Amino acid sequence: MNQNQIISVRPERWAFVLLLITQIVFVALTPIINGSSFGRWVRLFALFAILISGVYAASVRKGFLVVALFLMLPALFAWLGPDLLSPNIAEVSRLLSAAACFTFTAVVVSTAVVKHENVTAETIIGGIDAYLLIGLTFMLLHMAVLIGNPDAYDLGGQPMKEFLISGREFHGFSTMLYFSFTTLTTLGYGDIVPKTSWARLLTSAEAVIGQLYVAIFIARLVSLQVSQRMTRRK
Repeated sequence: MNQNQIISVRPERWAFVLLLITQIVFVALTPIINGSSFGRWVRLFALFAILISGVYAASVRKGFLVVALFLMLPALFAWLGPDLLSPNIAEVSRLLSAAACFTFTAVVVSTAVVKHENVTAETIIGGIDAYLLIGLTFMLLHMAVLIGNPDAYDLGGQPMKEFLISGREFHGFSTMLYFSFTTLTTLGYGDIVPKTSWARLLTSAEAVIGQLYVAIFIARLVSLQVSQRMTRRK
């Protein structure tokens, strides 16, 4: 690897590592702060840490930076700006704006990983980043559907209305985070059941995407590894 390649790899490595750390912190903190008085602000800080990390990851490939900033500005306004809409619509707009940013970041990271010609630490970390981003994106989408229709999901045979809104604070982050990743990994414990067409569509899409992503990512790693060995032998 020449000096130019080393210089180009290091920013990508730090971007991927930072993105991974912020996602792990968000996942770890969500169950702990759920329902606490300061939980909203900690969660908000963690979400924006992921968004900023995503912009940093996009900046490694300059063509994506403008799009990343374009998506982040509406998210900043939705989460930090004045409320111009009803509480439910405002909350849905926040969730969807963050989901759009997460989706774009997952595309950026996946594109970067696919372009790798060798299996490196960046390849592995980037693959994990994209997988976690998929789970977090669907968590936001599930929450948006739940706010739009309180009967969209059942928990233990009862509608999840108690997880919706207390004042203006949404308390379902940890529950839908759990549901999203059990769906993404196709564990499907069955304690949370989608009841409406939109909820079932999201759940089915997440399960399919989760399985396809793992299969494609592993296949890519194997093909790169085989290619490396063949190159070494030659």
